[in-house]
Amino acid sequence: MQKERIYTYLAKGISYIFHPLLMSVYAVIAVFNSGHYLSVVNHGVRNTIYSIYFILTFIIPALFVPVLYFFGMISKLEIDIRKERLLPLLTVSIMYALGWYFMSRISMPPILLNIILASLVTVILAFFITIFWKISLHSMGIGGLLGFVVYLANIKDLSVLFIGFIIILAAGLVGTARLYLKRHSPAQVYTGYFSGFIAVYISMLIF
Repeated sequence: MQKERIYTYLAKGISYIFHPLLMSVYAVIAVFNSGHYLSVVNHGVRNTIYSIYFILTFIIPALFVPVLYFFGMISKLEIDIRKERLLPLLTVSIMYALGWYFMSRISMPPILLNIILASLVTVILAFFITIFWKISLHSMGIGGLLGFVVYLANIKDLSVLFIGFIIILAAGLVGTARLYLKRHSPAQVYTGYFSGFIAVYISMLIF
């Protein structure tokens, strides 16, 4: 019984650390540690960009979940019910669109703007899939992050092998955690990986 409780805590911890809304921030961290020309910017600028991304793509969207719960629009903060995910996903897509607009106004470097655009595309895709089927948003997020790193390697010719290895390991942990917590079926997790990867990779190519 004690072991099961520990496993549950670990699975929940992994789910929090690799929350879908944090994937944009992790993508920015990957850029600054990939050998990209932005890697040479000083720590003050980096921290400012990290803060902007963290606030616009995580804090502000995440604050809407308790609001929706308070007004009875969702029954649980974890939002397990498929239909209850639609409004939060729509809200996040609006927040990401506004975040992109704000970042474009302050002349954010193109690749950083494209990260939030790719994230927006992924959220919109998740919204339309969720209308008909419950997909794993966690695996979509980590799959999208892997798609971004593969884009850095294939298109930008950057050395991200170690980063890619870490993300693949994280993807395995995320999938295992979601299955252990019985939040999703294997099909929902695997489809999340694939759709997130494709959505971000193609978005980065287009934008």
